Amino acid sequence: MVSGLLCTIVILQFVEVLPWAGDPATHIGGPLTGAVTYGLAAGVAFGAGYGWLTIKPWSSMATIFAAALGIFAPFISYMDGTDPRSSAIAPVATSVLMLVLVFRPSTNRAMKAALSGEGSTGVAKEPPPAKPMSAARKRELAAERAIINRELATAPPPKPVIATATSAAAATLTQAAAALPKPAAAAPVRPAFAGLAKNAAAALGMQSRSPARPSAAPSPVAAPRPPAPAAPAGAPNGQRPRGFRADEV
Repeated sequence: MVSGLLCTIVILQFVEVLPWAGDPATHIGGPLTGAVTYGLAAGVAFGAGYGWLTIKPWSSMATIFAAALGIFAPFISYMDGTDPRSSAIAPVATSVLMLVLVFRPSTNRAMKAALSGEGSTGVAKEPPPAKPMSAARKRELAAERAIINRELATAPPPKPVIATATSAAAATLTQAAAALPKPAAAAPVRPAFAGLAKNAAAALGMQSRSPARPSAAPSPVAAPRPPAPAAPAGAPNGQRPRGFRADEV
């Protein structure tokens, strides 16, 4: 803003509204060209100041451009023979200060924080109220809603996902069980020690039939034995009839 004010003062001096502070200044092309050049520098400087005050993202680039014009316009005036002690050279000092400040890391950090909204104490702006819906739009929405309701009413009810998945899994398991080979009938297992057990039983039976040793103690009265069964007819001496072999039958 200070650079823009200095350029405005130089413009008024070129058009002879204000007297020169120090030595008079000239510009290539005459006083009118000098007024236009300084006017352009003043406009860009005021724009950069506005950008910094309202926190615009283009403020840094506008400041660099304003500083370049603030150095270029006095340099053209100096090339035309203007004394450095003239007020026309004053914008150079502010332009150099602007370049120093715009490239400071703290300035860039402050601008980033301001753009992101960090540290702001202002009240958040409320969203603008929604515009009322037109009658034509309401009719379109009602027609679309009616079409959707009609389609939902005519559509078949969806099958339950869980029941469908369960039936499919049961059918798969049934097919897999049917595809498995059936086990063959197991042969009867013959005990390995059946013959030994039979021989041992026969030996124990023979020992039990052997006559007992006489003992000194009086033996109790033996119970009467039942009568022996009569031998079948046709078997002499009570012997069993001889069996037939397989080749004789």
